[in-house]
Amino acid sequence: MRMAAPLRTHAAKATVSTTCALILGVSFHAPAQAQDSSAGEGAATPAAATRKMIHIVPPDRGYREPYSGKVEIQTLPIHPLIRAVDFVLDANPVERTRKPPYQTHIELAHPPREQILEVRGYDALGNVLGTDRMTLNQPDVPFGVNIATMRRVEVNGYDALRIEVDVSLPRSATLERVAFYRGERLVEALRNFGDDAAPGAPRTILVDALIEHTSVEDFVRVTATLKGGRQLEDAQLLQGAEYQDEIDIELIQLQLLVSDKDGNPVRGLKPGDFEIREDSRKRPVQNLHTAHDVPLVLGLAIDMSDSMLPIWHEVRDVSASFIDAALSPGDRAFVVDFSGEVRLTQPLTGNKPLLGTRVRSLIPRLGTALNDGILFSLLQYGREPGRRALVVITDGVDQHSRTTPTQSADFAERLGLPIYFIELDRPTARTRSRRGGQIHIQRELKRRHHRKRLETISRQTGGRLFYVNLSTDNPPWAQRIQSVFKQIEEDLRHQHVLTYYTGGRSGTAVAPEVRVARRGLVLRSAVPLEAIE
Repeated sequence: MRMAAPLRTHAAKATVSTTCALILGVSFHAPAQAQDSSAGEGAATPAAATRKMIHIVPPDRGYREPYSGKVEIQTLPIHPLIRAVDFVLDANPVERTRKPPYQTHIELAHPPREQILEVRGYDALGNVLGTDRMTLNQPDVPFGVNIATMRRVEVNGYDALRIEVDVSLPRSATLERVAFYRGERLVEALRNFGDDAAPGAPRTILVDALIEHTSVEDFVRVTATLKGGRQLEDAQLLQGAEYQDEIDIELIQLQLLVSDKDGNPVRGLKPGDFEIREDSRKRPVQNLHTAHDVPLVLGLAIDMSDSMLPIWHEVRDVSASFIDAALSPGDRAFVVDFSGEVRLTQPLTGNKPLLGTRVRSLIPRLGTALNDGILFSLLQYGREPGRRALVVITDGVDQHSRTTPTQSADFAERLGLPIYFIELDRPTARTRSRRGGQIHIQRELKRRHHRKRLETISRQTGGRLFYVNLSTDNPPWAQRIQSVFKQIEEDLRHQHVLTYYTGGRSGTAVAPEVRVARRGLVLRSAVPLEAIE
């Protein structure tokens, strides 16, 4: 099973001692840095308001590795009149490319340091039509939870353990909950952290608590949960009254989708149904969570070429209904439409009525830029945490993309999120003329090649390709599209999150192999959640 990207472990101090019920005190400390602003949900963000005309595709790299050395820089031009692109590094021009796909290789600093990458798109007369900027290796703390210290104290004549936990927050994160466990039993959960834990500058929050009444078999677990549902965990083993040497443990989270041999998603899975191996060494499964435990980030990309006009009324209604049915409380979605160009119709939001309104407001236009639409949609996920999926509805062969199929396919596979394609097809009747017959054959060959490419992308990412023939009406094709959406809903509801503790050293790559132990089941996808930030 191909994993999305190698994981790199970070040491979770697992000292050994005694534990667990709590009396709490919470304190905060944060380094002084500029605070980022954020718009309200569903509001028009600056990016949505100004419509960026060219995008930098984040370069490929290992999980949480810095950008360094020679890297390939790809772009996604949105403005149809862009004819040349400049690549600029730290305000110094590097190269101008005049031919799609607009990409180049740039030598970055080694050892790595913070650098500013910029691209500028020009028309044929040299006028700037759009720019984009990306800060490489920007100082920012990753989301993390770490049991910093555990020491003995006396409380009312009883021995207790004071636990100090560091929770590091990235710029865009909001801390919602810190929970303390003795083994699997919840002892206490802290929720009120005030404005200091709101989105802003990167900071570390210090949470301390007193814990008592433990046995030698116990261990302390601390989980930190962000708004949106993303969760990390640290643990420390307890083996008697004295501290022992530190060991490295880290909880790894994998997003899974399992089906039977007929492709139907499977319910009722248990931790014992899976095997995890690292470097041929078996690792015990810690837990298996259902999709309801981890929020979903859903993307819907809709082909708005003029050929959709005769069927758009029905397609828009079933698409809006799909979003309403697929999103549970805490889930969010965005909408992209593409014709000859691509647009972000609705930025990421959990407001289902707003999403439905945006879908119903779309109007078909000229052109089909499918590859651009896929790549643009993938860029919308950014660093959003949680389960992810993209649904693409299209009825035509790509004609106007400025990027290549390889760019969207490679980036999709790198992210590891499943892509579901719904291909709507109205086969054309063959004419009796010789020229008409040749045109018909060419169109069919293009369509088959197009379908094969979509099938490859969906298979590589753990998604699916659904083909709906609109030339037949038994049952009605709108009903068949609705049935496809229900199958996708079932897939999303049957995603699982498997957790286990890695045995890898801090800073070393981890490549877990996941197998389904139960006969007759197929592992369709296994995506490390940490690898898709």
